[in-house]
Amino acid sequence: MPAAPGHPLHWRNLLTPAVLALTALGLRLAPLPAALHLNVAQGGLADEDLPALLATAAAAAFAIRLAQFAIARHLGAPPPRLMRQVIALLIWTLTAIILAGSLFHVPLGSLVTTSGLMVAVVGFALKNMISDLATGLSLPVKVGDWIEVGGDVGRVLEVNWRATRLITTSDVVVVIPNTHLMTQPFRNFSLPDSRYQDSITITLPAHLPVEQAERLLLGAARQQEAIARLPQPPDLQIRDFTAQGITWQLRFHVPDAGQAEALRYRVTATLLRNLRLAGISVPTRMLQPADPAAAVGDRAFLAALDLFDGLDDAELSQLCAQLTHRPLAVGEVVVRQGQPGDSLFILKEGLLRVSIAGNGGRETVVGEIQPGQVFGEMSLLTGEPRSATITASLSGLALELSRPALAPLLQSRPDLVRHLGQVLANRQLRNAPKLENARPADDEPRQSLVLQWIGRINAFFSLETG
Repeated sequence: MPAAPGHPLHWRNLLTPAVLALTALGLRLAPLPAALHLNVAQGGLADEDLPALLATAAAAAFAIRLAQFAIARHLGAPPPRLMRQVIALLIWTLTAIILAGSLFHVPLGSLVTTSGLMVAVVGFALKNMISDLATGLSLPVKVGDWIEVGGDVGRVLEVNWRATRLITTSDVVVVIPNTHLMTQPFRNFSLPDSRYQDSITITLPAHLPVEQAERLLLGAARQQEAIARLPQPPDLQIRDFTAQGITWQLRFHVPDAGQAEALRYRVTATLLRNLRLAGISVPTRMLQPADPAAAVGDRAFLAALDLFDGLDDAELSQLCAQLTHRPLAVGEVVVRQGQPGDSLFILKEGLLRVSIAGNGGRETVVGEIQPGQVFGEMSLLTGEPRSATITASLSGLALELSRPALAPLLQSRPDLVRHLGQVLANRQLRNAPKLENARPADDEPRQSLVLQWIGRINAFFSLETG
C-alpha cells in the first residue's frame, strides 16, 4: 500500500536523498568537467571527495526520514514538528562532524573538545531555551488538542522550540512557555480521544415524578444531533435534595471540547423550553406558592403553540376538555404509515422519530418531532391514511385531539383553516426532497399547495368557503 503524502517515507519526502545519491553516482562514474574540477581543487577536495560528500549528505537525509518513520510507528501518529526539527539537527550535526574529520582532515579529538567547550558555553547562556526545548519534546500534547491550563481552554496551534501556542474559545491566542506548561497541572481533553463529557445541573420541583424528569432532561440532550449520534448516551445523576427541590445533573458527551460551550447552551435552552411546554417552572431562591391548576394545566401549553395562537380562553378550554393524554413508551409506534386516522397529536414530552416507506419498502427517516410540535394532522384534516410512521425515541407524553373535537372550532375559525393549510404545505415541501423519486419542490409552488390543502380541509369537514 503506497504511503500517504504526509508519511516520512512518501516518495516526495525521499526526493532529496534520491537526487543527492544519483548525483553522487553520476560523478563517480563520469569525470568532472574542467571548471568544476578547478573549483573542487581550490576548496581543498580531491575529485573523489565530492561524490563522497554528496553520498554522505544523501545518507543523512535518508536517515532523517527513517528516524521520523520509526518514531511515527512508535507513537502511532506523525511526530510533532519540533521533534522532526530536533532529529534533523542532530543528524546533520553528526554528519558535519564526520565530514569534517574524513574530508577536511580535522582532528576529531580537538574537534570534539572544541565542540564540547562551545556546547557548555552556549548551553549555560541558553539554559532556559534548552529547558523549554527538552520540555517541548516530552509534552503530552500535539497540534489540534484541546487543553486547559491556568483557566484558559483552547486548541493547540503550535508546539515550537520555546513555547506552546493555543487559541481559546474566545479566539484569543495564548503563548505559554513549555517549561511553565510542564510545571503546573493542565488538562488534555483530547486524550484518550476527542470526545469530551460535559454536564449541566438544575434543580427541579420535588413533586415531579422521576419518569417525567428523565424524559425532560434526557430528551433535551438527545434532541441535539451532535450529541445523539455519539455512541455514549446521555445519563442522569441526583446530586442533592434541597428546600427548593431535587438537584439533577445531566451528563452528555460532545464530539470535542471546542463544541462544549455551544452544545451546553443548546441543551440548556432546549430543557427550559421543554419545561415551559410541560408547565413546570424552575425553582428559584424566592419560592412562590404553587398553583396546581396553572402549573400542570394543558391550557397554558396549547396557548404557547403557534397552531392555536389567537384562540380565546373559552376556545382553549373547549379544546382542553376534549384532549386525551397518551403516555408513550420507548419504541412504541404512535401512528403507522398507511393506516386510517381521525386525530392529531401534540407532543408534550419526549422525542419522536418520523420515517416514510419508499416505493421499495425501505424506510427513510425524514425528521424528528420535539415537544410542542404537531403530527397526524394530515389524516385528521383530509381523511387520508397516515402519511408517515411515528415512533417514540424516548418515553414521552402526547396529547390527542379527535376530529369531532376540532370540527366546531374550524366552523367558527376560518383563519385556523388557512393556518393548517400552510402547515400541511410546508411539511409536504420539507419531506419531498428526502424521498426517492420525489418531484422537485418547484413543481408545486407553495401558495398553490396551501390553496389545495385549504380546499381539501373545507371539503372534508363540509365547511363553507364563502
